[in-house]
Amino acid sequence: MTSTDQTLGDLVAAFPSAAKVFHRYRLDYCCGGKQSLKEACAAERLDSDAVLREVEAAEADSADEVRWAERPFDELIQHILERYHAPLRTEIPRLIELARRVERVHAAQPARPEGLADFLEEVRVAVESHLAKEEQILFPLILSGRGQNAYMPVQVMIQEHDDHGRSLRRIRELTGDLQIPDCACASWRELYRALGEFEAELMDHIHLENNILFPRVLAG
Repeated sequence: MTSTDQTLGDLVAAFPSAAKVFHRYRLDYCCGGKQSLKEACAAERLDSDAVLREVEAAEADSADEVRWAERPFDELIQHILERYHAPLRTEIPRLIELARRVERVHAAQPARPEGLADFLEEVRVAVESHLAKEEQILFPLILSGRGQNAYMPVQVMIQEHDDHGRSLRRIRELTGDLQIPDCACASWRELYRALGEFEAELMDHIHLENNILFPRVLAG
């Protein structure tokens, strides 16, 4: 039984396809996953009942999606490593290269994303540091059965996830909300398409940890 009083994080944990619906409406289900659907929709002036119906319809069309809340820790962590960690290490450098090219070639265009490449370089450093902490400290702690000792590392990861969320908002600001101008070349279009995909993937990644992995670990 679904309800608009359920949190965004709980809804996506129970119904993975809800992520696509929430992303379309720009509802923050990762860092903001503790707010209820009703509260989130009210803030964006959306009809929460209508959004919930979309979630239910999307779920009916994707009943075969994995419920990671029900899978063992080792499977969930391996999924995070393969599906999110590994691609991030190659995709962010590609985005930086694309951004530098666009800023250089379109230097005379007022709509160019000035400063984006330098900011993405900051994102790369922060993300790679974050991934290393998870892979070298937190995940081994969980997999060794010592999750009861993970409270402080988890809190650090949640704080850094909040920082990543702020970075996504800054990328939106630098790119005019990822709106592609008429003058955009193929590289510019690919950059904004890829940034949209990067945003969705990072939000899914943070959701899996904030709303599924970490609560289970801390619950013992």
